[in-house]
Amino acid sequence: MSPFIRDGDVITIAPALSQTDMSSAGPCGIGHVVAFTSPASERLVVHRIIGRREGGFLVQGDSIRGSATETVGGSDVLGRVVRVERGRKCVWLGLGPERYAIAILSRVGLLLPILVRASMLVRFLRKRRSEGS
Repeated sequence: MSPFIRDGDVITIAPALSQTDMSSAGPCGIGHVVAFTSPASERLVVHRIIGRREGGFLVQGDSIRGSATETVGGSDVLGRVVRVERGRKCVWLGLGPERYAIAILSRVGLLLPILVRASMLVRFLRKRRSEGS
């Protein structure tokens, strides 16, 4: 899920909303980051919902290139990521309203190229600023 969730980050997962438990995180939808047990590997996975399919969600990690997607049944979703902590600070980027744009860019294969270019631009600007000091 890099760059929005990185190795070493601490995530909080709230259960997906059920009909009987109104105190849960709420219903899962496009752009939400969810935890589920992968049917293929039987491992816990955290991916973003990038679409809906009959009987479930189309999910993909933010750092996956191409169309390496997986369909997860709604009942297989354990919960939704509601908080990310990095170095004792809360990181919200990717969990707010911007999640819709991230999901769309991920689905059409543009998220990674845009993030790589943005990262190069930030490094260039930091280098220029440090040279000017």
